[in-house]
Amino acid sequence: MVMKKILLLLLVVPLISYSQEFEVKDWRVNTALGFSVGFLTENTRSNNVHGLIGVLFKDKIELRGDSYYFLNNIGERPRFSKNHQIMAGAFYHFLSQKFQPYFGLQTGVAFSQSSEFGAINAETGVIEYKITVNPIVSVAGGLTLYAQKWFMIFVEARQNFGKHKSNVYPIYLDEFRLSFGFGFTF
Repeated sequence: MVMKKILLLLLVVPLISYSQEFEVKDWRVNTALGFSVGFLTENTRSNNVHGLIGVLFKDKIELRGDSYYFLNNIGERPRFSKNHQIMAGAFYHFLSQKFQPYFGLQTGVAFSQSSEFGAINAETGVIEYKITVNPIVSVAGGLTLYAQKWFMIFVEARQNFGKHKSNVYPIYLDEFRLSFGFGFTF
């Protein structure tokens, strides 16, 4: 019991203790790494590693790039064996404080491979699942907490829109995704 309290204290103290007052800068660089869970249709979930880097101007407008490394699909209908994504776009931060809600739009590409639909190779007779590059659009909103001078935590929700197009049926890349992670700000 004492060990749980000490562990909880070690996790909470950095979040509520601040080394200095929050300072609005002309610009700052945010980098973070996190975990993302995506919800597709038919009780299917995707797991991804989420990385981001952005430049925040006057704590209001952020130009940011995000990447998602696909780990796996779990559920009744796992549609993809690959679904890595890279996006870039702009975000608006509503407050210039330690706690910053934000909203933004990003476009990008998905490197995806279906695990459901393949095409038979005419020469070999083997079913092939083609890897394709597909355009995607994403609307996102979240919260960033600047906990220390160089430390940040983020929580984000986003909706992705796109289609995996290959030599068989198109498959929707639409997905509601929740991300959380830790990072550094300079």
